[in-house]
Amino acid sequence: MNHFYNPVAVSLGTESAEAFAELFNERYAGVKRVLLLTRGGGVEKSDCLQPVLNALSKKETLLIEVTLNNPNVADIWKLKQEIEPFQYDLIVAIGGGSVMDAAKVMSALQHKTLSTVAEVRGAITSEAYRSELYFTPWVGIPTTSGTGSEVTCWATVWDEECGSKYSVSDERLYANAALILPELTVTMPLRLSVATALDALCHATEAYWSMHTNTVTRVYALQAIERIRLSLPLLIEQPDNLVLREQLSLGSLMAGLAFSNTRTTACHSISYPLTMLFGIDHGIAASITLSTVLKHNFDALIEPDKLLCAFGAANVEEVDRLIRNMYTIYGLSSNLSSYGVTVEGIREVVSLAYTKGRMDNNPVEISSEELERMLVSLL
Repeated sequence: MNHFYNPVAVSLGTESAEAFAELFNERYAGVKRVLLLTRGGGVEKSDCLQPVLNALSKKETLLIEVTLNNPNVADIWKLKQEIEPFQYDLIVAIGGGSVMDAAKVMSALQHKTLSTVAEVRGAITSEAYRSELYFTPWVGIPTTSGTGSEVTCWATVWDEECGSKYSVSDERLYANAALILPELTVTMPLRLSVATALDALCHATEAYWSMHTNTVTRVYALQAIERIRLSLPLLIEQPDNLVLREQLSLGSLMAGLAFSNTRTTACHSISYPLTMLFGIDHGIAASITLSTVLKHNFDALIEPDKLLCAFGAANVEEVDRLIRNMYTIYGLSSNLSSYGVTVEGIREVVSLAYTKGRMDNNPVEISSEELERMLVSLL
């Protein structure tokens, strides 16, 4: 399949902020009320954001700090209740993946009357939002370099009560526009910088081998892998280096564009229960199996030599050493047991790891017995 589509208008860098603000004024001249979702911590006061904030000051704006990590169904219900009286015409999301996930869900569910957590769950699982004739437009300004959520059309919602993870997905959930400001990522804790970069590395690699891979996606994926591979190991010594931050932001963006057309595969599918059951950071939970799944998939890859080259590797073993080295540099363990995972826990992970649209998007089937052996080898 060689079809690629992504409608998000992307602006990159502080020098683009003024032009972005002018475009904002033109495109949204008729918008009266803006829902502004931020990660908190006064991020909206950042100097590089002032042109955009000046444009927003001309609108009636409701600012809500979304300090959630991996928002769940109950969080979404509370957020919807909080903003319900404010009839917003546009959403602006300034934050990481969780903030942009919240923006997408508020876009999809704005016109649904949902009185309980159970009704929110039902609207998501039944995809009732898809019957809406109109989704509220949204604009994404990421403050992390890893999720790629500003250029994808789905959001992740967790459900702790039911032990599940859901996707809110519709092509109308692509952002109208995205502004990438690497300066905003400097304020991230270093561990989050690493975890999100590792997540982007998985997005790119999984897009490369996905069942829905295409020529354009693979070009973006290879570029993303190379930029992250070269930049991430250097960040520990120079966390404020804007050149490195720009390369990681570009890598994240390219990875997002890559998997916006393919979705993720086995690594992400396995990561969900690792995060849900053991609290492992998402990017670590996804990347900890990356080289193992690469070895499993290798014979089915299109142009595997190009993928290895992007990793600066001659074989799968060198990819594994590269990822382990990144973990070591940042004081992370590549052993599941360090995160509290046991043999018994692995069996539960396996039982929850077969997410529809993710595990069946892997180019080579992974049986439950094979998956258990893979995870045991990582203890």
